[in-house]
Amino acid sequence: MFSEKITNLTKEAFKGRFSAFYSILSLYILLSFLIRLVFLIWSSNDVDFNFIYILRIFFTGLLYDFVSGSLFLFLYLFYLLIFPKKWIGSLFDKAFTYFYLAIILLVLYFSLLAEISFWEEFGARFNFIAVDYLIYTYEVVENINQSYPLPLLIAVLIGLVALTFFMMRKFKVFRNIFSDKVNFKKRSFFVIPVAIFTIVLGFLMKNKYADFSNNLVDNELGKNGAFSFVAAFRSNELDYEAFYPKISDKKAYSILKQNLLQENQAYTSAKFDDISRLTKSNEEQKPNIVVVTIESFSAEFLSAFGNKDHLTPNYDQLAKESIFFTNLYATGTRTVRGMEALTLCVPPTPGNSIVRRPNNQDLFSMATILKEKKYQPYFIYDGDGYFDNMNNFFGGQGFTIVDRDRGNPLSEKIKTERFQIKDDEVSFENAWGICDEDLYKQAIKYADKESNSNKPFLNLL
Repeated sequence: MFSEKITNLTKEAFKGRFSAFYSILSLYILLSFLIRLVFLIWSSNDVDFNFIYILRIFFTGLLYDFVSGSLFLFLYLFYLLIFPKKWIGSLFDKAFTYFYLAIILLVLYFSLLAEISFWEEFGARFNFIAVDYLIYTYEVVENINQSYPLPLLIAVLIGLVALTFFMMRKFKVFRNIFSDKVNFKKRSFFVIPVAIFTIVLGFLMKNKYADFSNNLVDNELGKNGAFSFVAAFRSNELDYEAFYPKISDKKAYSILKQNLLQENQAYTSAKFDDISRLTKSNEEQKPNIVVVTIESFSAEFLSAFGNKDHLTPNYDQLAKESIFFTNLYATGTRTVRGMEALTLCVPPTPGNSIVRRPNNQDLFSMATILKEKKYQPYFIYDGDGYFDNMNNFFGGQGFTIVDRDRGNPLSEKIKTERFQIKDDEVSFENAWGICDEDLYKQAIKYADKESNSNKPFLNLL
């Protein structure tokens, strides 16, 4: 008898006023399951295929998928509850339903497709990196437009929404929701349990609950991209424990002190965590310094690391003629981490980069040392240095700023010179900035300026 009631209620849910809600929720859960399965196969070399772990992944994932899908549709669920019975099927009812569901489907399909690209890049669900980039809408949208066939992507999304509506019409979903004039009491029966379940799980579930093993991929597979994105937005940080391997402080300092000391140096203290050194030096030299920081310049492009295509002949020549470090690794997840490491000589910090943090002026940096030696430091960026707060950070350390300077003022706290790279100095430009050749011309321009004044300089490009 009980099972028969459940069966009848299920049929009514999918064939009555709530049929669109349950159909789209079921579709989202199904697609999320399929993407989880694809990620599992895709990352099979890194997955711990413990049977209990796999069950945990898909069970936990089902809960996250249900909560995320229900929250996407929560406004529509509330609308179904309060909309008066006598107006069901009216022009307003149809207009609101089609508009809201079209927007939701666009967002759902976009988030699911974007997850695939993000997983390919980072091997994880959406995290603080995704949130970080969303802040810079212009650069990201322009970069997508320049890298992918954006009109085609938009057409695919619209096509998926249209296909979903077509299938819903074919299975008479829309006819059911506009013809089923169910009363408020019966609507409450369908809405209140789902609403309570969604709200309770939404408040109680944390993204970290999916982190049940020491295997990062297993943990990430059990999550939901949309839920992870919101969690990252609220926490405003990347999980240091999950993304960075660690050793004890004593072991770390032991390794550091063995490798840090130069032949002309001696430690000033026997404390395990004191790296203060006394340096015996000859006559001081003041060479001009040019630091070129290159985005996404992987070792796999270089002949020195086995590439046979000779993509970087000038760099390869420099490698032969210079002190060339062959065992250096990135200390963070984004370029801005490299910038703080180069400027401040620090490892990545939990949460937001120091470059992005407030009150980060007047830190002890390379500029601190060089300005004491009467150097003129320049930060020369090929785009708008407001991106990632770079201008305020480098300006706050005393660098003179050279960038495109398109209406993005420095903070009032920053008292430094700023020069604009003018349009007539640019031969090619995209969303992220001018080409390297134009950037190097700027470096030469300001190098010549300081050289003519007999002043040593630092150019950080």
